[in-house]
Order: sequence, then C-alpha cells, then structure tokens
Amino acid sequence: MDAEEAAAVVLEARREQWRRGRASDYLLDTAGPTGGQQAWCRMLESLPPGAWAAFEVSRQRGKTFTVLVWLFQSLGLKNQRGVFLAQTGENSFKIVQQFLKDVGDEMPPEWGARLIDGEVRFTNGSEIAVFGTDNNQFRRSRGRNAHKVVLSEAGFYASLEEVESVYTKQLQTTGGVGVYESSPAESLAHPFARRCDAAAAVGRYVHDTFWSNPRIDHEAVIQREMERLGLTREQLFASTEFQRELEARRVTEERRAALPAWTDEAATVLVGALPRPAHFDGYVSLDPGKTGDPHASLLGIHDVANNRLVIEDELELRSATTHIGAWAEALKAKEAALWGVNRWDGTMSGATLEHLKQHNLDELFLRVHSQTAPRQPWMRVGDDDARVTVDMALQHGVAVLPSAKHDKALWVDTVNQLIRERRLLIHPRCVRLLEQMRSTLWNRTRSQWERTDKDHGDLIDCLVYMCRAVQWHHDCRPKQAVDPGLLAAQRMTRGPETGGLELLVRPRRR
Repeated sequence: MDAEEAAAVVLEARREQWRRGRASDYLLDTAGPTGGQQAWCRMLESLPPGAWAAFEVSRQRGKTFTVLVWLFQSLGLKNQRGVFLAQTGENSFKIVQQFLKDVGDEMPPEWGARLIDGEVRFTNGSEIAVFGTDNNQFRRSRGRNAHKVVLSEAGFYASLEEVESVYTKQLQTTGGVGVYESSPAESLAHPFARRCDAAAAVGRYVHDTFWSNPRIDHEAVIQREMERLGLTREQLFASTEFQRELEARRVTEERRAALPAWTDEAATVLVGALPRPAHFDGYVSLDPGKTGDPHASLLGIHDVANNRLVIEDELELRSATTHIGAWAEALKAKEAALWGVNRWDGTMSGATLEHLKQHNLDELFLRVHSQTAPRQPWMRVGDDDARVTVDMALQHGVAVLPSAKHDKALWVDTVNQLIRERRLLIHPRCVRLLEQMRSTLWNRTRSQWERTDKDHGDLIDCLVYMCRAVQWHHDCRPKQAVDPGLLAAQRMTRGPETGGLELLVRPRRR
C-alpha cells in the first residue's frame, strides 16, 4: 500500500468515526485533571433536555474546537437546528470557517456541510446559524427554535442575559441544550461567572488551563506572550492577563479596574461598623436611573475628627418600576433613620453659592430648603440632570445640588487616593457598593464604566459625587470640642492631591 492509498484508508476511517458519532475519539485529547476534551464532549452529549453546561477554560486549550466537534457531529447525525454565537459576527464566521477548513474534508461527504450566507447547511436539513452579538444579529433568531446552542466568548458579551432570553426560550420549545464557553470575564460581576457557578453545582462545569494542553509548546506560548506584552517571565506570571487568559483564574483586569486600590487587604481594614462620632457633616449622593439602570444613592458622613469619609448606607431601586417620588420618600426615610433632624442652618459656602449661580439654581435651592430644611441632610449632590433635580426638589422636597461630571478620571483617582490613605470607610451593609468596588471596570476608551447585565457602576458614580462634595476643611464641631493642635494640622493638610475637594468647583484649566 502506497502513501496515497494509506491516506485514503485513514480518511475513510475518520469519516466512519463521524458517522458513528465518535469523531471525538480521534480529534480530541484525554489530558488534564478534567479528563480532557473527550470527557467534555461526553458531558455535552449526556445533557438532559433544557440543560446548560459551562466551560470556563483558558485560551490555547481547545474549548471552542471541542464544542464545535460536538455541535457538527450532533447535527450531521440528526436533522436539527444549531446556533453558534461569538462576541462579534466576524469572529463567529472566522471560527466556523477555520473549523471547516481543518476538519471539513474528514466529515462524511454525504453530510454536505457547507458555510453559505452566514449559515452552515447540511444535506439532511440541519443548519447552524452563525451570529455575533456586536450588531445584535442574534435577535434575528427570535421566533425560531433551536436544539443546540453554543455561546462562545460568553464572558465578553455586553449583555449575556439578553442573549439568553432569546435562546433559552428556543431550547425550552425543543428540549434542546446549550453551552457557555469562554475564558474568565474581565469583571467579577459579569454574569458568566454566575452561570459557571450554577453549572458547577449540578456537575456540568469544566475548568481547565493551557498547561493541560498536550499539543502545544508551553514555553513557546510563554515567550510569545512575554514579547507581546513587553514583560519579564516573572511579570508575565504575575499579570492579571496571563492569570485570566491562560490559567483561567477569575481576576479583575487591573488596567481597567475603576478602583485598583480596593484590594483584599484594603477591604479588611476599611469595611466595618464604626461608632458614629458626635459631630459630623452628612452627605447624600444620587445617580438617577436611565434606560433601565437603577436609581442609586449613598449616604455618608465626614468624620471631622479623623478627616475621613464614612459610607453608612446605600439605596438602590429599579428605575423601571420605581417613580422618582418613591425614590425620594425612601431616601428621606433612610436619612431620618440614620441622622434624625438635620443640623444644617441654611448657610452655604461662597463656592456653593457660586456653583448655584452658574446653574441658575440658587433661588430654587434656597426656596426649597427654606420650606424643607428641618428634614434635609447637610448636603445632597447628584447627577447633573435638571429634570430630576427640579422634580425631586419642587415635587418631593428633596433638594439636590448638581454635581459637575467633567474630569471623571481625575476624581476617580481621588477616590483611589482616599482608599490608599485609609480615609474611606464602608459599612458592611453596603453590599452592592462593595460588589461594585471590586468589579467595576472602565470601558476601552476610559470614558465611562463598562456596562454589564448586573451593573453599570452607578454606586461608584455616587461615591465619586460624594467625594467631590465633601468640604474637607469645614469643621462642624463646637469650639470647645475642637483640639487646637488637630485643627491647625487639618488646616495645613489639603486632603487629597487634587486639592481640598471643595464642592462642585470646576478646576481651572491651564
């Protein structure tokens, strides 16, 4: 038998493996602590109707190749509809195209698997829709049924829950199954992590790293990553990108983290219930919900004696179901429970008055406060939304000073500085704020927070507004309560590097 004849025999043997539903036996490995790719494929084949599996697996481990073997083999053997979805339509198409280039000739010719007009079509009537999430192509699937769904790169979808809403219904109709596959998400708040945890609880979860792949040169991968990132070996292994992408660890991307200063070490020091000082200034910050985001609020005090900001409580209400009036009443109830009667005497600093004049809100603010001062905290500040500001004040007796929103990155750095200086304390009941402290990321342009299904950094915005508002040099203590030495020291200390943090005063541009 010559080489050509031998190759033909091998090819026919491989096609027969596809016909028997055993292509995984020659295409997939058995390496690693999870039993390898063959074990992963067997798990997918045994999923009960309506079930989802989750692969939280690193790059360079063949997770996408594995699920495609399962998907093509399933549809080649039975007339069904499949879906393959990646982060972008371009990625989806290239992945499927490359898969067909690599192994398409080994599939039985009678299957006739061809990529045509964004779909893989089989002779038996099966098809695989190939979509991306970037231009909402997946919405074209509404109203259709599916038997097999692959959500590839699921940890990087901007709206995983919206994608699920389309395909979960389709699988319920057919009794079909689905699989999430991705390296870990950049944000710990991304719903992909929760899907993995849910799958793990019922034995439908795979976690593996590139170290388990027997078919790659691990050292070559490491050298390539060192060159690409410009890092030493030690720096590479310590980087969040290497840990997340090649070791499948759940770590927040440091380069995009809103508050990188908020580490586990910082949290152990700065989270706790502390006795409230006898003298303090109260602050409330608000971020009204838009397009379904929650109405978010933080309530904090300036601990004058220790020159620190203490976040005492939070309030988060769904904007889609909560009228501004209900938010205002809930907020006033929180304020009364925490602080009781307001100690604000109706006076404002020159800086505050000047800011009000810039916004043509001085008369409105003073008029509302003259009517409602006994129930107001020392100061409220919020998103510069004129409609909400006027409505809250005139209709609901909640006066809010508008916060400037320019130089956001500068003021976020100020929050990080307060954390590093251990001058920002948070009560443990602020559960949602603490979640966002760890998980909120900048978007790629560092202009706004990265949006996820669960969060849009609304409480981090509230924290920034409050830090901008705190008048660090104001001392509300009676003269007899003030230590002259401490007062002198505070006057010499400008607080954060940005300079005193006087309320809402726009920094002069040079």
